[in-house]
Amino acid sequence: MPKVGMEPVRREQLIKATIESVAELGLQGTTINSISKKAGLSSGIISHYFGGKQGLIEATVRYLLSNLKVELMAKAGPNTSPEQRLMYIVEANFALVQQRKDTTRTWLSFWAQSMH
Repeated sequence: MPKVGMEPVRREQLIKATIESVAELGLQGTTINSISKKAGLSSGIISHYFGGKQGLIEATVRYLLSNLKVELMAKAGPNTSPEQRLMYIVEANFALVQQRKDTTRTWLSFWAQSMH
């Protein structure tokens, strides 16, 4: 049984390991074992927290989207015009966190796979 209060820590660990694994191996090459090995955790914990690889992949996409939202909301205020908001969206997509090699590769893998 997992330690009390460790769920958010473990979930983030697994999400970050997924980003690393997808960046290195691609979405098709990423397995539960490759993720758990990078996270330094047992493979069973992925099923416990996410229900399997697909649930973890979905959580990872939500994590990346959440990071985009945080970047956007830090700039946009309640009186932001539609034009400014659009420019902030463009800027957020090119923020430093989105330009990291692992993040970029992960996004590209997700988008390429989503077309199929």
